[in-house]
Amino acid sequence: MKITNIITYDAPLPAGHYSQGIVAENMIFVSGQLPVKPLTGDKITGDVSEQTLQALSNVLSIVKAAGGDITTIARTTIYTTDVKYWEEINRAYADFFGPVQPARSIITVAGLHQGFLVEIEAVAFTM
Repeated sequence: MKITNIITYDAPLPAGHYSQGIVAENMIFVSGQLPVKPLTGDKITGDVSEQTLQALSNVLSIVKAAGGDITTIARTTIYTTDVKYWEEINRAYADFFGPVQPARSIITVAGLHQGFLVEIEAVAFTM
């Protein structure tokens, strides 16, 4: 099986020893994305809706670089620091995806890197 690392400047570059994403056969695995703007590295520290939209935008940029699009995202996992954010995350998620409804899990965690409120990873397919 051929595995290809994905590198795109349309999403934040990895801060450690991992890939933004990989393609294995026709599957795209996107590493957890934080609400950081590509190129500038600016951190989105506003409300959880803003953070969710930026993290999703980063996920989609990696999926596109790997040969997919928003309709090929099959599953997401959202990590958040408090269950109280669920409704805001859900609204931002619905706004971002529109009629596309990937399978999804939301997991509450004790904390995220640099104090962020959300981190999102995904599994998608190439077109």
